[in-house]
Amino acid sequence: MKCRNWWLVAALLACAPVFAGEKGPAKGAVPPTLLGKDRDGQVVDLASMHGKVVIVTFWASWCAYCLKELPVLNGLQEKVGDDWLRIVAVNVKDETADYRSMTRQMRDYRLTLTRDRNGQIAKGYGVDGYPNLWLIDRQGRVWGHHVGYGEDSLKTIVGEIQALLQAEAGTQQAAAAQG
Repeated sequence: MKCRNWWLVAALLACAPVFAGEKGPAKGAVPPTLLGKDRDGQVVDLASMHGKVVIVTFWASWCAYCLKELPVLNGLQEKVGDDWLRIVAVNVKDETADYRSMTRQMRDYRLTLTRDRNGQIAKGYGVDGYPNLWLIDRQGRVWGHHVGYGEDSLKTIVGEIQALLQAEAGTQQAAAAQG
């Protein structure tokens, strides 16, 4: 049996390396630092959060799991506070009206909301599915990554964030004891 669409197969095989290479920063790597602008128009940059655990989550208004994740992450931000943890929620490519509608609903959230209008920030992280969450340690390096998870996964993710916070607090205490 001959393949009538050999050109389609050839084109897909030619593109495979491009798609395979866009996985985002590796564990232990320093991810792209620019995360957009917050609601006040201030640039949000990971470099300014050095010394804190940072959670970066990419979301869209049409993503049902994203809309379940954001209140959980906001609750964690409220519980832990800003001294140890900073959660940044980057909206990707939503229409302006959709983005504004969502931010009105989240006006009391303590996490930082930013917008990636053209998808360039998400591209730097290799985002190809939502929700897409990155755990970044106090030194600004990728500690973990989750993509396309379900509602049941949120407990596990929150547990990982808490474990990272505890590990980082232990490291800070040990450094203080030596200094």
